[in-house]
Amino acid sequence: MPSIALFVTVYLALVGLGLGSFINLVADRLPRGESIIRPRSHCRACGRELNAIDLLPVVGYALRGGRCASCRSQIGASAPVVEGVAGVLMAVPVLWLGPWPGGAAGLGLVACWGLAVTTLAARRYANEEAGWE
Repeated sequence: MPSIALFVTVYLALVGLGLGSFINLVADRLPRGESIIRPRSHCRACGRELNAIDLLPVVGYALRGGRCASCRSQIGASAPVVEGVAGVLMAVPVLWLGPWPGGAAGLGLVACWGLAVTTLAARRYANEEAGWE
């Protein structure tokens, strides 16, 4: 039975990482008034569409050395941090409370994390637009 709990925890941590990747997308596009559905994820500097490796949460950042594969422009360190925190926020409640209540609590924590990250990104964008940087 412990192996099933470990499998569920790892699975839900991966779900948390994926949700963290989506949080990054929403926090980047929503303040700019862009669609969160289209176009596909791309490099802001050169426009290259991200491939499957680039879209793997945390792993893509590490494999590319925090840079775009095409133009080598630097990707902010906040992207893997947001994804990693989302993964941890999903895994810790599962380990502490068990799969069902922990998974629900983890989803709630990840949702709160997403709201906080998106709100901070919107404020930062508004300040940049107003020239307050």
